[in-house]
Amino acid sequence: MCRRLLLATFFLLGIPGSSFFLPAAFSQTAQQLEAQTIQQGIAHRQPGEADTTFLKRVLPVSFPASGDLVAYAWRPSAFGKQLFFVLGSGDNEYGNDLFILDPIEANTYAVQILPPEPFMGDKTYLASLFFADVDEDGQKELLTLLECSLREEFKMDGQWRIGRKTHYQTMIFKYAGLSSTGRPQYEEDTTPRPYLDELATAAEVRENLPKRKAPQRKPAARASK
Repeated sequence: MCRRLLLATFFLLGIPGSSFFLPAAFSQTAQQLEAQTIQQGIAHRQPGEADTTFLKRVLPVSFPASGDLVAYAWRPSAFGKQLFFVLGSGDNEYGNDLFILDPIEANTYAVQILPPEPFMGDKTYLASLFFADVDEDGQKELLTLLECSLREEFKMDGQWRIGRKTHYQTMIFKYAGLSSTGRPQYEEDTTPRPYLDELATAAEVRENLPKRKAPQRKPAARASK
């Protein structure tokens, strides 16, 4: 079974120790521009700029390599939706990185990443990301469905052989308010949920989440005669 594969909290890009790698086959100018965005952890959007145009401009290496964008109002914000995209494995030896651009002021975004840890030489992939109210408190959580392939022994025709088996793990992150500098913070929800282990799709995970029970109505009291 996959151990905890990702760090417990979101980190701003550029903090020492993060596992982000720029793909190699890009111009030096594009790499320098993206490195600057990563180091600052801030991206400024031009008024009226489309989501994809904005991302291609401030992250000209990673976003074109992704080609996949989710715009979703996860946390309360007066400045618009958060933007999510996943950088595919390619030159990233650690699997996939989840980028989050979170509006903190008008046309100003905090640039964050959910950095995966290396998994014992086995590649780990972020297969899906989605949102659900896991603990039924009215605030949706971010769910990341991870896929990893592990070398395992199995018996075939009376002989032990070595093959690979795919495992799945769902990690859950909660919004944890703003930092003293006004940056959004997130933390991993470490509540044990064994019923979410080894589910291969987001639909299966949703199906296995606890369902909110509608309050039962008490029968109306009869008027006394």
